[in-house]
Amino acid sequence: MAQESGSSESPNWRLILDFPSNAPVFGCRFQPYIRVVTPKGSFQFPPHENSCTWYREHVCSSSNQEKVRCFVHHDKLSTIQCRVCVGQNRHTKISYYCSNTCYMAAWNKHKLHHHFADPDPQAVKIIKSFGPYGSYPDLPGYPDDDSQPDEAVEQDGKTWIEMGPWEYYVPTEHDIGFCLRLKVEVVDSSTRTQLCPARIKVTDPVIYPPPHPPRCTMWNSCIADLKEHSSNDVTFRVLSYNILADYLATSGSNRHYYCPDWALSWAYRQQNLLYEIIDYDADILCLQEVQKDHFENFLKPELAKYGYSVVYKKKKTEIFTFKSQLTVDGCATFYRDQRFKEIATYELEFNNSAKPFVDSLDGEQKKEALRLLKDNVALVVILEMVENEGSSDGNRPRICVVANTHIHANVQNPDIKLFQVVTLIHALEKIAELKIPLLICADLNSLPRSDPYTFISKARVEILPIKETDKSGILQTLKLSHPLNLVSAYATFFQSDGVEDHQREKMDPETKEPLFTSHTPSFFGTLDYIFYTAASLRLDSVLELLDKDLDKEGYLPSAKWSSDHIALMASFSLETSTCNRSSEPLPESLGQHPTFLHNNKVLQES
Repeated sequence: MAQESGSSESPNWRLILDFPSNAPVFGCRFQPYIRVVTPKGSFQFPPHENSCTWYREHVCSSSNQEKVRCFVHHDKLSTIQCRVCVGQNRHTKISYYCSNTCYMAAWNKHKLHHHFADPDPQAVKIIKSFGPYGSYPDLPGYPDDDSQPDEAVEQDGKTWIEMGPWEYYVPTEHDIGFCLRLKVEVVDSSTRTQLCPARIKVTDPVIYPPPHPPRCTMWNSCIADLKEHSSNDVTFRVLSYNILADYLATSGSNRHYYCPDWALSWAYRQQNLLYEIIDYDADILCLQEVQKDHFENFLKPELAKYGYSVVYKKKKTEIFTFKSQLTVDGCATFYRDQRFKEIATYELEFNNSAKPFVDSLDGEQKKEALRLLKDNVALVVILEMVENEGSSDGNRPRICVVANTHIHANVQNPDIKLFQVVTLIHALEKIAELKIPLLICADLNSLPRSDPYTFISKARVEILPIKETDKSGILQTLKLSHPLNLVSAYATFFQSDGVEDHQREKMDPETKEPLFTSHTPSFFGTLDYIFYTAASLRLDSVLELLDKDLDKEGYLPSAKWSSDHIALMASFSLETSTCNRSSEPLPESLGQHPTFLHNNKVLQES
């Protein structure tokens, strides 16, 4: 466990030093939490600066191997060193073992470190693109593992090499297996005198995270061979992924207690998620629960390096987090700008959709209807194929992508879930009239047999007008049918012939949907979907699903999977001969309000 010393406190001021986790992770920014607090009644703290000094645990070089302890059994001296590490001139602590048996038992994990001598080009490209979030510190005097300690201190029987005066630290491969030590002092900005007793905190050994398991594409031979692709058809991949906003992952509720704290930190998750997303190589990314600051500071610039442009819609109500900041999440639609061009964007705020109905009520009924005012949003982006994609005459086909942030989550409010889904589908009818193919990527927070799912996939839903199913009364006023021919990508895939039996084991035999897209101690089931218009899009493949045991890790999120949802992806062929062309006008707005029924007549609010 991490250790802490230097904890004597000033009678007036107190320096708080904490780490995001006990174990730093290779390649992940390790940012300490530093704050000075004053007791009640104390005078104001003067202008000050934090002075940070990082150290790394030091052991002898390979020439003094007999003095180096086993990486696994710290109470034993090492007797052997990995020959591969020696050949790579890597004399890090993790290369030493006390016996052949110990070395062989650790081999499966140890061999992952050889990756750095002959690394995967894609992984290196991603790691080196992180800048301050994941690159090696490019600072003068940054010591390698075989350097002699110019500045060293002794504490608790260990020698510590001084690494540098940085506000944060990004562990390199030379740090793997070693503890880090941070000393923080608070000094007066003008006099440079120390204002508080220094704080010293020691981490657990730096770890190398587990590799991200690959997920293969499942091709359905019957679907793929049903009709040959024409020379003008365009194929593309669409990814839908709720990436778990950090303020929800690290909230004080401790709902992800089963996930190691280092694996739950955003510094680690952002890199793991990015590596996963890039590895899928999708043309369109529909991400939900994208936190505002992480979108601007990380996802947008990092994905831009891989050729993605983006449209983002956040919720309006910001939340004050335990990190003493206001933030909010939203949905983001990324697309490869070499393949697609954004020609129209529409935003739906379900608060605005419900407001006319709520305002029309009074008394107790209005109090009940106020429940409808939830801050969920939807983002609709119409994309056009760029030159040489799908047409050579400049009259290019259009597709419509809908990224839907997770629909209202509370299981006690099924009427709100259905209202938001109905609002979205009726808004999309304007686009459907133009024969533009539709894609809906959503975390519906609804099971496959629920009313929201049935409404989308079956084009209608029957609701009994009772208080239990319609607490606010709004569903009795809605048109609960639509003309769109929408089907679920995964259900369509698993309903067809030609799917291998071992893949069918990962689906629900009754609904044909995945057994789960979210797996936590309190929930196991499917909430996420990709819907598409079957008349204009042909499904070619889907991304394989995860096993129920999640590689024996238990629940989501985990060290390998950095969200409480899994990513879904489908590959489509666009039959360009049936699509809307760029010469046809688009609607100015989708409107904010759903289609209401009044005296059995359909009325469209505007």
